[in-house]
Amino acid sequence: MAKETNPADDEEPTLERRLATILSADVAGYTRLMGENEEATVKTLRAHRAVFEALLKQHHGRVFNTAGDAILAEFPSAVEAVRCATEIQTALQTRNEHLPPELKMLFRMGINLGDVVVQEGDLLGDGVNVAARIQTVAEPGGICISGSVYDQIQNKLSLQFRPLGEQQFKNVGQPVRTFTITHGEKGALPSSIRRMGANTLRNLGIAGIAGAALIAAGFWLYRSSETNRSEQSVLSTQLEAEKKAAVEARKTAEEQSRRAQDAEAKAERERIVAEAAKREAALQLQLQSAEGARARAEAERKRLDDDRQRAEATQRAAETRAAEEKRAAEARAAEEKRAAEARAEEKKSRRVEASAGPSAGTKVAAAAPGVNVAGGTNKFDGTYLGEMCNFPDDPSRRLCWNPPLVVENGVAAATWPSRVPGKATRSRTTIAANSTARMDVDGWNASNGMPLTAVLEGRAADNRIDLKGAWNNKGSVPIEGHWTRTQ
Repeated sequence: MAKETNPADDEEPTLERRLATILSADVAGYTRLMGENEEATVKTLRAHRAVFEALLKQHHGRVFNTAGDAILAEFPSAVEAVRCATEIQTALQTRNEHLPPELKMLFRMGINLGDVVVQEGDLLGDGVNVAARIQTVAEPGGICISGSVYDQIQNKLSLQFRPLGEQQFKNVGQPVRTFTITHGEKGALPSSIRRMGANTLRNLGIAGIAGAALIAAGFWLYRSSETNRSEQSVLSTQLEAEKKAAVEARKTAEEQSRRAQDAEAKAERERIVAEAAKREAALQLQLQSAEGARARAEAERKRLDDDRQRAEATQRAAETRAAEEKRAAEARAAEEKRAAEARAEEKKSRRVEASAGPSAGTKVAAAAPGVNVAGGTNKFDGTYLGEMCNFPDDPSRRLCWNPPLVVENGVAAATWPSRVPGKATRSRTTIAANSTARMDVDGWNASNGMPLTAVLEGRAADNRIDLKGAWNNKGSVPIEGHWTRTQ
């Protein structure tokens, strides 16, 4: 016989979809940088990515795909995604200020809010594709966002935007409203005051050099005049002093600029470390709280299991006692019935003897069980004791009852308590003249309290009744019954 298969096993699993904010980033001019100096470019990218991933963690983002210099990250919030992007660009700008021009590395970033398909931790679909396309129109070091992100963050972040209009991107069916971020939140990007302070210092050095150049020009102008040699000597001395002062001013300006940059970088690092420590402490607190809740839930579950096991044991003990008491009562009733029947048979025999008279010369014996003294017999009538069981061949699931069968004129009816409180199970057994027997049972499902029916069929022979069948509306659970005639 061919092996049957379940059609549901061949169906493809349903795709999981959800709404997510996607950030797409890649390095501007990455191919050129790799061509000029591969090792230095890889080291710089690795350091930039460390900053990238640290800030992603702070803003509840996760990287779900990387390829070369490209990074794809997912956020549960559009506000967190944009705030994270601006902080990353600020931190990378600070890093780039300490790198030589040939190693400076700038990221372009694009952010989109859209529907995505989840596949083994990766995200696919238009929501991801649009973010990747928007990123291509961003300036190096800049951030572009879609209209769906703009609608979510406007009036929630202190940012300035410049609309780029509706952009038509490759393989994207509909035009996409696009914006570029021109200024970040206060504190998220380097402030103009600090940048102006460093520039002013540089400008002072340039002004000093320019002044020295003007003095040098004047010196050479006066030198051309042979009539003012005394003034030329004074100007020459002044020129040298101004040159020295210009050089000192330039060195001082460069040193102050370097110190300002170092201070900014140190402050940024300290801020990132402090934020990371704060978030780590919060996570540790949440973890401890979750562990405590789990331990309490485990203790409660164990307590409930213990209570259930005690209740089941108590119920089983009560059922066992009830079954034993019932069997004892049935045995007493059967014994009393046999005694009553014996007395009735004896009286009946005496009446027959009296009606026949002494002249008959014969004695009428007491009728045996199942024999009609008037001349008719029903060989199956009598009392039968035995049991009927669910799952007769599975001891771990077997459940039995002991309903006696009192057969009169080939019919026996029995009633016994059900496992459902307040309910009783009833049976009706019929035995035909050809020894075939049938029992119809009306019972109750102990798990849900719903009614059940069963049909058992078999034979009556050699003072035994043997029946087999199944519960019709309980998944075809097998049931058997075997009884032995006692009188």
